[in-house]
Amino acid sequence: MAINYSVVAMKNPSQPDGPQKYYAKAQASGVIDINELAEDISYATSLTDGDVLNAIRALIKQMCKHIEAGRIVRLENFGSFQAQVRSKGTESSELFTPSNIQKVHIQFRPGKGIKGTLEIGNLNFRRVKTKKEGKAETGTDEEPVL
Repeated sequence: MAINYSVVAMKNPSQPDGPQKYYAKAQASGVIDINELAEDISYATSLTDGDVLNAIRALIKQMCKHIEAGRIVRLENFGSFQAQVRSKGTESSELFTPSNIQKVHIQFRPGKGIKGTLEIGNLNFRRVKTKKEGKAETGTDEEPVL
């Protein structure tokens, strides 16, 4: 297995008049949905795929409940999830109201289990063409996702 990447030219946003440089951009090699994931987990455990699906759905529901209550949800080696907000600034703290909050998003911080997977020494990389350049260099019919 390998992480697909393509090479793209980009300008440095802090130097818009500077030259373009070439950078790696990760390319997805596919998508796995919740049903496939549950099936994979069921083969690795004594649970049925239905049991796994029910557990995952219950986990998501409970995570949402706790994140909405302002809690950090920490899942051991998997990582933690927490609500973060973006807001408009005000001239003073007294002028700030909840209407200044513009957006809420989930921050994910990977745990040791996931961080260890992403250590550069543990990974293999495969260069593919961008969609502009055509199909993957490996000759497969699958196009990399940008």
